[in-house]
Amino acid sequence: MSGRAFLLLYLACLGLCVGGVQAARAAAEGGGAPRESLESEPIAVAIPPKPGGALQGGAARGEGEGAGTRYTQAICVRYEGDFRDVCFHALARQRAARDLAGALAACGEVARPRLQQECRADVAELHVPADLAAARAVCASIPTRKWHDQCYFAVATALVPTDPGAALAGCDDAGIWRDFCRHDTLGEAAITDLDFVLETCGREEGDLLTRKTCWHGIGKYIGRVDLPRAAEACRRVPEGPAGLYRENCVHGFGWAAGERFGPAGVAQCAQTAPQEDSCRLGVAFEVLAGHPDAAVELCQSVRRSDLRRHCLEWVERR
Repeated sequence: MSGRAFLLLYLACLGLCVGGVQAARAAAEGGGAPRESLESEPIAVAIPPKPGGALQGGAARGEGEGAGTRYTQAICVRYEGDFRDVCFHALARQRAARDLAGALAACGEVARPRLQQECRADVAELHVPADLAAARAVCASIPTRKWHDQCYFAVATALVPTDPGAALAGCDDAGIWRDFCRHDTLGEAAITDLDFVLETCGREEGDLLTRKTCWHGIGKYIGRVDLPRAAEACRRVPEGPAGLYRENCVHGFGWAAGERFGPAGVAQCAQTAPQEDSCRLGVAFEVLAGHPDAAVELCQSVRRSDLRRHCLEWVERR
């Protein structure tokens, strides 16, 4: 794919995503009062702006940008407006692993403030293997709360393959995205070190929601690569108050099954007996965006009346 074709495709997708988010805008930023040192900006939905970080698209795994497209300063200056911003963002990501100053200089050429901060957060994440302290310093320099906290979230998750303990500690700097950060870092860590995650979640840290999401990531992330192993991992999770810990792990399993197989992923729930209903909720929640009618049918198939009611209420609100 040519560089210009990639930019056109990127911008088309970006426009659709932004339009959808704006249509769904329900409230301004949540999570308490902003810190005095950071500027505040509206947040359309209460999820991190880039839950997958700069890993989305494979750039952090060394796969490059735009199916092998190589960007240069000379190429980017030929464009105007949004095309120029996207090109310099891509150039920054391309440089980030080995040339932090050059990557940040490319971000500086991005005209839109929001995209410039997103660019700096991506650069920080991609620079983690080279220099963690320098990457964190980039996060500290981002002025708005949303992208400042997103940057620390992404830096933490980038540490999971080499130091899951440091990754988890790094989530304490992720501000409004701290719970998401803990969920994702522990979930990713569970793929290779389940005992570490079971021990960490077993410490019963935080409120009930924090504790439930700790177990949820186990089923979700292991399930993305190996559903039978995820089902076995969930059987190792303690039941917890009212069975909520294991139920949340199984919900994560269902989410992963929905990602992999769509509504047909419900067939995998047989592996999670006797928590199949929580699995069905997980599948329903994941497929809702692409298959709303199937999500309703999945909710209606839930046997436990309390979970069926919760499932239907959740999908109808969306």
